[in-house]
Amino acid sequence: MKFFIKNSVLTHTIFFFLIVLATLSYSRISKELFPPSTLDKIMITGFYSGASSDNLNKIAVTPIEDGIKNYAEVVNIESTILNGSFSIVADIKPGSDMNTLLSDFKSEVSNIRSNLPSDMTEPSVTIVKKAFPLITVTIAGDIDKFTLLDIADKLKQKLLVLKDLSKIQIDGDGDKELKISLNSGKIEALGLNKALVINALSSLSSILPIGKIEGVNQYYISMKNIKNIDNIKNMMIKIGDNVVRLKDIATLKYDIQTPSTLGKFNGVRDVSLTIKKGETGDSIALTKQIRKLTHKFAQNYPNLTFGFSMDTSVWVKNRLNTVVSNILFGLILVFFAMWIFINKRISFVVTIGIPTSFAIAIIFLDYLDFSLNLLSMLGALIALGMIVDEAIVVAENIQRHLEMGKDKVAAAIDGAKEVFVPVLASAMTTIFAFLPLLMIEGEIGVFLKIIPIMITILILSSVLEAFIFLPLHAKETLSLKESSKDKMWKKINNFYKKILFLLLKFKWISLIFFLVIIPALIVVGFKHSKFQLFPDFDTTQIYVKGSVESNNTIYDTFKAITPIENVLKEKLDGNDIKSFTTIVGMKLNGKSNIDTAENNFHIFVDLYDRKPTDFYNKYIAPLLIPISSNSDDVRREKSAKEIAKALQSEYKKLGINIPDLSVEIPKTGMVKSDIVIQLTEKKQAKLIKDLKRIKKELSKIKGVHSIYDDAELGAKLLKIKINKYGQKLGFTQNYIASNLRGYFGDVEIAKTINDKVVKIKLKDINKDKVAFIKNFRITIPNTNQEIMLNKVVNFVIENNFKKLNKYNGVLAKSVYANLDKKIITTNEVYKKINPLLEQLRKEGVKIDIGGAKKVSKGFMKDLKYSAIVAIIFIFLTLVAMFNSVLLPFVVISVIPLSLLGVIIGNFIMGMNFTMIGMIGVVGLAGIVVNDGIIMIEFLKDAKNLEDLMNKASLRVRPILLTSITTILGLATLIFYPFGQSVILQPLAIVIGFGLAFSTLLNLFYLPLFYAIIRRIK
Repeated sequence: MKFFIKNSVLTHTIFFFLIVLATLSYSRISKELFPPSTLDKIMITGFYSGASSDNLNKIAVTPIEDGIKNYAEVVNIESTILNGSFSIVADIKPGSDMNTLLSDFKSEVSNIRSNLPSDMTEPSVTIVKKAFPLITVTIAGDIDKFTLLDIADKLKQKLLVLKDLSKIQIDGDGDKELKISLNSGKIEALGLNKALVINALSSLSSILPIGKIEGVNQYYISMKNIKNIDNIKNMMIKIGDNVVRLKDIATLKYDIQTPSTLGKFNGVRDVSLTIKKGETGDSIALTKQIRKLTHKFAQNYPNLTFGFSMDTSVWVKNRLNTVVSNILFGLILVFFAMWIFINKRISFVVTIGIPTSFAIAIIFLDYLDFSLNLLSMLGALIALGMIVDEAIVVAENIQRHLEMGKDKVAAAIDGAKEVFVPVLASAMTTIFAFLPLLMIEGEIGVFLKIIPIMITILILSSVLEAFIFLPLHAKETLSLKESSKDKMWKKINNFYKKILFLLLKFKWISLIFFLVIIPALIVVGFKHSKFQLFPDFDTTQIYVKGSVESNNTIYDTFKAITPIENVLKEKLDGNDIKSFTTIVGMKLNGKSNIDTAENNFHIFVDLYDRKPTDFYNKYIAPLLIPISSNSDDVRREKSAKEIAKALQSEYKKLGINIPDLSVEIPKTGMVKSDIVIQLTEKKQAKLIKDLKRIKKELSKIKGVHSIYDDAELGAKLLKIKINKYGQKLGFTQNYIASNLRGYFGDVEIAKTINDKVVKIKLKDINKDKVAFIKNFRITIPNTNQEIMLNKVVNFVIENNFKKLNKYNGVLAKSVYANLDKKIITTNEVYKKINPLLEQLRKEGVKIDIGGAKKVSKGFMKDLKYSAIVAIIFIFLTLVAMFNSVLLPFVVISVIPLSLLGVIIGNFIMGMNFTMIGMIGVVGLAGIVVNDGIIMIEFLKDAKNLEDLMNKASLRVRPILLTSITTILGLATLIFYPFGQSVILQPLAIVIGFGLAFSTLLNLFYLPLFYAIIRRIK
């Protein structure tokens, strides 16, 4: 400390280079909406065209689940099984060796290969890369789809040069196919053996290399593929003793395979590129580069329209602007508060230290590969008041030593040195309050870990600043000439002494008030408090989603949702809806997972930014934002909730037959549905009935909306059972399956090359008619005779779920719902519906509760452990500082009492307790202890009542100043939250009101309690 003060040139040089390094680090740090909120995952996917979900579950999914579920690294397994495909996602513990685990999972999949059909490709095993939605580029024009997709692919190749992009997906793209549609009527008329037809066509093409000839010249040998479709049609095929042209028994057509998704932009058919970024990369910079490259590329295609939608960098920019403007305005308030209460010189010394602390923190963030996002900036906002505390205590004490008559160098050294231990202890207790939050497990722990890390970095940075740079600035800046408001503080101290004297005079009555009445009020307050995981906030996006009838193709769905889109089209010229992007073939479910099916659709409705209504956000915040915004986009006056309700009302008037059509507001973080009730029941009919009972009961509860389940029945199963007559003729299951698959399976039989590899797929033109399979003529084994299939088999029709969901190997179906938190909370809903759930449990139904309830239960459990650890570390720090066991108990006793301030704050602001608020409660423990340390450090040598009152009054100024500045730093967030910054409001309320009440406790309760236990008379 002395070294840095005396070597001022070196210290100033270090300071200059810190600022330069921080500027460079800021330009390199990723900027995104939220940090990664998912665990590491390994995904296993498999495909087998024509297979039912039930069959895939039995032959593939269950054996794979059995193989991987016993690995210690696996936290959770979630499987989704559709007709023809499945995916198994395993959540992996953080820190696991993913490459070793990937190899082990591949071995498990290989072990079941013998159980899979011979023509089924082995399931793939991959590590899921974390990807963040970035922007969607749309291309529209009146040209054929092959050309449009080709142009989209060329743009994709241009964009792939940007290194931080993790994935670019062309919606509506697919492999080119040569579709051969057999005409079984012509085959029968020509007397051809149907099985031999399939065998002959399977040998139609080969892309496999034959070998090579080595010599003077080398030759690589392969078959020459026929590209011209007319030549393929005229190809001669030998079937048994007959030779026919291919066009005599089939029609041929080049096409793109049926896409998994189709897209529209503002209701107009397009091809879109959905672009995602990885964990690194600046969202704002990346989207600028994407727009620049796209505009340049578009110049080559003047007849096409290129557009942009779902640009998440706009959300990132808005959130960063909101938080940064709050921090800067808090800084301004702190500056003027110090000026008013002490003087402008000390105000300058304290304020200049804050950006220095942030500069050091940004360098560390860059080194540790963390991003700037809503939660890391939240950590910065929380720490703002705390890093001011260290600076205030040091600067105020240096000023006090100057007033004692010391020269500037001695005052700077002695003033900083005197408070080094209490300031360091205060910093460590705050760090110990937040750092145990890293103990929170699962996705919520991954999501929140940046908060304690950011706070720790900033507080350690502030300690370095307070004892290296601040004393030097104080030496050069502070002066006795500047008025330090002595008269004002003398009046405040005298008033304080009078109140404290009265409390000490009636010490037992006062103690009863603090230790009996306040705890009683806290208990009553908690009993009447409500809890919700996240607060409701206004968003810039709305989801419109649903499913049409299950037998619809993706093209049928594409047309069926036109009336829904027309409602949105009518609103495009207004001030609410900016654009909307439709994706047919998928929708996000209640867990924010993608449900793929041809009858699903999901419309992402982008809204204009909302106009601020309060004075601060309207006039002050725009002056402080670091990134300029497009003022044309700030025009919306209604909330997203109001717009969603209006849309829902209009859709009801349309009378569209889409039972699960819903208009929803996206949820925060990892919880996408407030209510998730999962049922496990073997009997399908009872399961469907029970789900309906739960939905009916939920619909009766006021404040519950968007109720639906995932038990939608899909295509029916047509099962073939060989009858006794068929068995006598020698028919077997394998024989029938192999004969029918080529006509009904839409299967790939070969590949050819036409610019690139083209799949050759085979089916019969009548395959989609039920009568065709029943009247299908099949060759009797070991003969040339044919017989009607319905003569040798019986057909059994069964209902089938469109999708099977498995959680850790157990089949289950769920009911989802969302709530209006102003009307009802999650706990209140479950309390109302619990009698029905208990009745179902008695009937043998297994019920699991998910959603916000499950997450909050796990979170509260982990939070309790982290709070206990925090208190233990704080206590040990205080024991080390005071060399006493009794004094730490005195200081820590303030923590539970300060909760009354939290309850009062939530009541005044009309706020429920939330997850972010509960984190604030844990952090509050470290903050309130800081003022207690400052007070007890001065009181511990008091010999009598007068001495105690004098020493206590010396701490009034620093305690009041640290509390006032911390509260001022959070003031805009407490009273003027806007947009998604509402997520941060509960924490600001907890710390602001909790600290305000604890300030009174530290000023009055601590001296009173200390006097009683020390028996000072």
